[in-house]
Amino acid sequence: MLKWHELSKDLFLVKEQSKRVNRLNSLIIQNEGPINPVLIDANYPFDFIDDLYSKIKSAKMLLFSHGHLDHTGHGFYHQEHYNTPLFCPKQEIDYLIDLETLMERVGFSRLELKDTYLMMVKDFMKFQECKEVNSFIPGKDVFEFNSFLIETIHIPGHSPGQTAFKISSKYEGFRKILFVADIGSHPYYGDQNSDITQYRESIDKLEKIYYEDDYILVPAHGNYYINKDPDFFNRIRRKIDNNKKKVLSALTEKKPFSLRELVQKRLITPENRIVEPIKDLYYLWDGGMIYQHLQELISEGLVKEIEKGSFLSNRYILN
Repeated sequence: MLKWHELSKDLFLVKEQSKRVNRLNSLIIQNEGPINPVLIDANYPFDFIDDLYSKIKSAKMLLFSHGHLDHTGHGFYHQEHYNTPLFCPKQEIDYLIDLETLMERVGFSRLELKDTYLMMVKDFMKFQECKEVNSFIPGKDVFEFNSFLIETIHIPGHSPGQTAFKISSKYEGFRKILFVADIGSHPYYGDQNSDITQYRESIDKLEKIYYEDDYILVPAHGNYYINKDPDFFNRIRRKIDNNKKKVLSALTEKKPFSLRELVQKRLITPENRIVEPIKDLYYLWDGGMIYQHLQELISEGLVKEIEKGSFLSNRYILN
């Protein structure tokens, strides 16, 4: 079932009540009453989507913060069953309409992980490509409705087009919403088109916006914050820096380690959280994050790369 939380007048956070991994904090904006609202990141199992539309009948649009399939994987179901227009950042439209391109850009193809990833998205996620997706330009395009304004904020690093949304209203007493997408409790920057420097800059950008006004803070996953949380962004920074310390601590001055070996040390994701059928995908997910930190450490003169080869066979040693 879906649980609705009214955050401000005619704006709801809607969460699925399930044990599914990566449950989302999606937003429902009832711009014209309960019929024809605007949806943000409303990616649920199929029966939950049916439950949603039993209440709202139709939707004006479904806005995606970015193209990762935990946010967009069932966009096709909204489109095919309820004729909902889909909108995705222009940098990641291919993620929804061409799975081959997604696997190439993110890195699964280059690391020869296509078969495992296809098994996950087809068998477990039940993903299908969308027939048509509209694009918007993060940081430039604004969505204006009768009573609501949705401003887009470009926050790359997690993915090239990741977008935060600043939502305001003409309603008296409406509290603004800052939806910060996947800048949250479990920072991820492991795709081969992720960028940890941009990720850190996006944290700084959102923190500045957050403290300039009174916002309800909504990440895409986990807790949301009605009252001002003075430590939210610093907690993310500490987790990123802690990952970096783990990578540095795993290296020695005598024995070089390959990236494959560093992933197998389970520096980022503990063994008990790794599911066997998709275990190899962590060579990208964790491997990409470890690689980002290795590049930082190399630039700081603390680590050097030796015996260059493929992504996973590159070897690293303390400088």
